[in-house]
Amino acid sequence: MQSNEEMGSRLDGLIEAIEAKDKEAIMSWIRGEQFTLVSLSNDEDSLSAMILETEEFPALVAFLTSEHAEDFVDSIADEIEGEEVDLFEVSGEDLLGPLAKEFGLLINPESDDAVMIEPALLEHEREDEDGEDGEDGEDGEDGEDGEDTDE
Repeated sequence: MQSNEEMGSRLDGLIEAIEAKDKEAIMSWIRGEQFTLVSLSNDEDSLSAMILETEEFPALVAFLTSEHAEDFVDSIADEIEGEEVDLFEVSGEDLLGPLAKEFGLLINPESDDAVMIEPALLEHEREDEDGEDGEDGEDGEDGEDGEDTDE
């Protein structure tokens, strides 16, 4: 397991980007990382990442190490009794793909290195994909998947 000092320096760039509200730097940092996610389920056929409801927005729970994830699961053992717990790893790119625009990202909860990224700071990627930033806006309504349906 990484020491608190090593983890802190690993997170420094992200914390600086959050404080500066630099969406591009935040997205770049996330894309460059691997994350461990926790799935709670009574159904072996489905695997979905844990979401935490904050007062302002729901947040995907992610960890930079499997040790942090295991420590978190241990800390909430009473609350999840009887649930199937799975840990799985995803790239930062794969983490961002299905993340809905109203979701934030909570990294390493219940640790000294916990970091929350608000949904507004994660919207940069989704705006690009949806054409809402003006770059793809000309034919954005032609087809559901962004393809031009005119023949």
